[in-house]
Amino acid sequence: MRTILVGAHRGAMCYAPENTLAAFEKAIEQGTYRIECDVRRSRDGHLVLMHDATVDRTTNGSGRVADLPLAELKRLRAGGTEPIPTLSEVLAHVKGRCKLLVELKDDGIAADVVALIEQAEMVEDCTISAFNEEMLQRVKELQPRLATAYFLTTPRPFDPEEVIARLGVSLLIVWPRAAVPDQIAAAKRAGLHVRCGMPDNMTYDESYAVFRRMVDMGVDEVACGRPDWIARMAEDCARGG
Repeated sequence: MRTILVGAHRGAMCYAPENTLAAFEKAIEQGTYRIECDVRRSRDGHLVLMHDATVDRTTNGSGRVADLPLAELKRLRAGGTEPIPTLSEVLAHVKGRCKLLVELKDDGIAADVVALIEQAEMVEDCTISAFNEEMLQRVKELQPRLATAYFLTTPRPFDPEEVIARLGVSLLIVWPRAAVPDQIAAAKRAGLHVRCGMPDNMTYDESYAVFRRMVDMGVDEVACGRPDWIARMAEDCARGG
C-alpha cells in the first residue's frame, strides 16, 4: 500500500488548544507531516495564529483580533491555558521538524507572511492557502518558489489544469463532502498533491470509513485534529482492516 501522509488541523487540536505551540508540539509527537494553521493581523500589525475573526470562542478574552494589540493578545490564553503564538514563533518552533500549511485569514497580509517565511528560511517547508484567489496570486508574485493550495469544499465543477494555469497551485485541499473520484483522479493526473481534511466530531470507526473512501480515491495526505488517528488508520488500512 502507498504511504498516506499524516496531517494535523490547527495542530493536534483535539488534544491541546487549537493554533497553539502546545497543539503543534503534540502533532509533531504524533508523527505529523504537515500542520495547518490560521494567520491574522493584530491591531499593531503583528501576525498571530487565530482561526476566528474574534478571540471569543477559543480564549478567555473577547474582541476582534484586528482591534487588539499584540501585548493584549499575549495576555490571553487559548483554552484557558496556552498563549496565542505569533507566526514567527510558530516558524521557529516547527523548523526542521515538520511542514506548515499557512492559511491567510485576513486580506492584505500576504506580503508580510511571505517575508516572515523567507526570513525563517522555510520557503521549501511552507504552503500557503487562502479562499481569496488574489492573495494566492500575490504570494506567487512575491515568491514563486512558495507553494500554494486551492480549496475544494463543496461539490462543484473543477478543472485542475485550468486552476494550475491560473493560480500556480500545487496542493489541492478537498473536504470529504466535495470529493468526487473523477475529479480527484484528474487532479492527480495534473500533478496536484491532494490533502483531505476530515471532521473531528466523529468516532474512530466513522472516521475510518471516511479515511478509506479518501484513500480509495487516491488522496496523498489526510488531516484532522487527531493526527495519531490518521497514523493508526493508515496502519489498519495497510493490514487490510
